[in-house]
Amino acid sequence: MANKTRLFNIRITYDKHARFKKYAEEKGLSMGGILLGYIDTLLDGTGEVHGFEEGGRVTAKWDDPLDAIRDQYRPGEDF
Repeated sequence: MANKTRLFNIRITYDKHARFKKYAEEKGLSMGGILLGYIDTLLDGTGEVHGFEEGGRVTAKWDDPLDAIRDQYRPGEDF
């Protein structure tokens, strides 16, 4: 019986996705293939984890696109 596979989704910014896609195309690889290769190196002990600081995960900063206008309306006055 063939190995079953699962779909694996991640959240990534549009900019980072575009840059990763360009990188993969320049190397002649698929984005999925790069990620699967990285995961394989982690699982077989030959690779290192990146994106973590000692003691915990590094979380990407999220910029709220509505941050500049969030406080301009007052409940009961404007709506």
